[in-house]
Amino acid sequence: MSYSYLASPYTNPDNPDDRLYCEQRFAEAVHAAAKLMARGENIFCPIAHSHPVAAYLPADLRCNHQFWLTQDFALLEKADKLIVLHLHQWHRSYGVEQEIKFALKHGIPIVHLDPADL
Repeated sequence: MSYSYLASPYTNPDNPDDRLYCEQRFAEAVHAAAKLMARGENIFCPIAHSHPVAAYLPADLRCNHQFWLTQDFALLEKADKLIVLHLHQWHRSYGVEQEIKFALKHGIPIVHLDPADL
């Protein structure tokens, strides 16, 4: 089965401890994933998966980029395409930047998506 990996920013680049920012990005990512799925796309949304899981992790792993990228790359590697959701400050997201670099390195097609187009 094929699927698309939906990349989106999560952590506030100016304040990594800003949980309200993370909550808002979670809601926006899940909303976009739902709209894409309703259109018939198979979507893996790492934020939808990881946000609830983070609450059960040790504090030092919750915002650890390397920890999450290891998890994410295992799934991105199998995806048919990377969809980059252009939420507020997406271009400043370290995680999204790394996902784009990974996709380019592995020949995974990249599609940029403005949330207004959903």
